[in-house]
Amino acid sequence: MKKMVLGFSLSLAALGFLMSPAMVAASPQAVPVLSVSDQAFLASLAKVSAGTPAPELAARRPTINPKSLCTASANCWNGGTVNCSSNTSTSSCSAVDGNCSVHEPGHVTCDGVTTTCSPCPGCGEIGVDWCTGEDACAANCSPCDYTYTCNATFCTDHCRCNFRTCLQ
Repeated sequence: MKKMVLGFSLSLAALGFLMSPAMVAASPQAVPVLSVSDQAFLASLAKVSAGTPAPELAARRPTINPKSLCTASANCWNGGTVNCSSNTSTSSCSAVDGNCSVHEPGHVTCDGVTTTCSPCPGCGEIGVDWCTGEDACAANCSPCDYTYTCNATFCTDHCRCNFRTCLQ
C-alpha cells in the first residue's frame, strides 16, 4: 500500500511540472511584479553610455609546452643528484644511484644522453690510476696466459685466464 501511495504522489508531482505555460501565465502568482527600483536597475544595465568603449576580443592564450613523458633522477655518491627528462613520443629514461663500493658514481640517461655524477674517489680522477689489477690477474692465472682489460672512465676491470695455454 505504501508503494502505491508513493507512486501516486510522484506521478502527481511529475504531472504538476508538465502544466502548460498558458495555465502558468494565467495564474496571478506565477509572474512576480518587479518593483520600481528593480526596473530602474535593469534599465541601467541595458543602457550603453556614449563613452563606453566597444568590447575587444581577448588575446589568444599562449600555447602550453607539453609535459615531459618521462623523467629520471639519481642520487650521487657524494649526496648530490642528477636529473633528466624527455618529452618525445619515443621517450626512454633510466637512473642508477651512486655506489662507490661497486665503482658507480651515479648517472641518468634520457633518450640516449647520459649525465653522470662526479667520479668516486680514486676512480676516474685525474692522476689516479684505477687500472692496477693486472699484476693480480697475472698471478691468479699463472702459468696460463691472461687478458686484462680496464676502463678507467667507468672504473671497471676484467681478468680472463686462457686455460688452453696451460696444457702445454
